[in-house]
Amino acid sequence: MQPKPECFGLEISMAEFKIDPATLQDGVFVLSEICQDFETIYLKVREKEKRIYSDRELIKLPFASNSNPHKEEWKLRAKSLKRFTRYLQTKGQSLNILDLGCGNGWFSGQLSNSFNHIFYCVDVNLTELKQGRRIFKSDKLKFIYGDIFLTEFPDAFFDIIFVNAAVQYFPNFKQLISRLLLLLNENGEIHLIDSPIYSEDGTKKAKQRTMDYYSSLGFSEMSGNYHHHSWNELKDFNYKILYNPSTIKNKLKNFIIDDSPFPWIIIAN
Repeated sequence: MQPKPECFGLEISMAEFKIDPATLQDGVFVLSEICQDFETIYLKVREKEKRIYSDRELIKLPFASNSNPHKEEWKLRAKSLKRFTRYLQTKGQSLNILDLGCGNGWFSGQLSNSFNHIFYCVDVNLTELKQGRRIFKSDKLKFIYGDIFLTEFPDAFFDIIFVNAAVQYFPNFKQLISRLLLLLNENGEIHLIDSPIYSEDGTKKAKQRTMDYYSSLGFSEMSGNYHHHSWNELKDFNYKILYNPSTIKNKLKNFIIDDSPFPWIIIAN
């Protein structure tokens, strides 16, 4: 998620990403000024959608309980987790991984059970970050409140950056990817997972659907924080698609077994 532009980053010295423990709040490193406006409306929307989960439910995700109203959606998210887990098994050990827009940290929380990488879970939702820290206690997880543009993250530090179901909260796609590329090491990768990417023609209709949806919830102002990115915005980057739900093969497969409707895209330096 993206804080409002009027919020300013704090000057933090992080040589080799040694974060000052004085910035800790309930286990979360706070590395930029806390901006409450967006978090407040976001959490109200999440509550209306019944997406504020108990600690007991969170620790299970994406393997949701039968009482979870989004159980069918979480089944699809579980398939994305399985694909990414298999992919990470092909990589080396002790990687530095940035989970941008992590929310409550369920994705990295699950991955930390299988790998010895260090996961830097970054968001601008302090409430969910604190919950993630409370539930996922592994030393391999670092929960950080920080705006990716305003916080002094070290250049060329990360082996992998993933943005999981969160790219839509960043208004400028090119600015986001350009910033993340600076944070990657020479052989690093950016992964866009479970995030909608639209055709040029589809963007206008998607914007209207978003407005209608948030209006139906009583939070029409939230639509201004949800952005619709197109395939055309990827043309300036070195990318490939690792999972494409639009291929004939996957369309046919999805008639039998449901899978994520969103692509998995990898962008390299």
